[in-house]
Amino acid sequence: MGEKVNVGAQLGKLGKEMPGVMGGFGKFSAEVLKDGALSTKTKELIAVALAVGLTCEYCISFHVPKAVEAGASRAEILEAAGVSMLMAGGPAATYAAVVLLKVLDELGVK
Repeated sequence: MGEKVNVGAQLGKLGKEMPGVMGGFGKFSAEVLKDGALSTKTKELIAVALAVGLTCEYCISFHVPKAVEAGASRAEILEAAGVSMLMAGGPAATYAAVVLLKVLDELGVK
């Protein structure tokens, strides 16, 4: 994993540079991730699974804490990653092994 980056802070900076685009993206994101037919926790688990499958280090770093905040456990996050690995194969497995475990450990998620 590369240098530690505060993705939220960087998105905030980008929002200052591109307020229209990022303001719209922020509203869209909030709308998508709010409780509905699926809970926010479930949606964040889906986001984690997609982040692993797409091998997006920054997405993993952003969505794992959000999943934890929404009540997801380490076991649930790893199970979502397992589904991603089933669908995405080797690249997803390596990202789960290297990036996802590191983020979970840094957060102290048990």
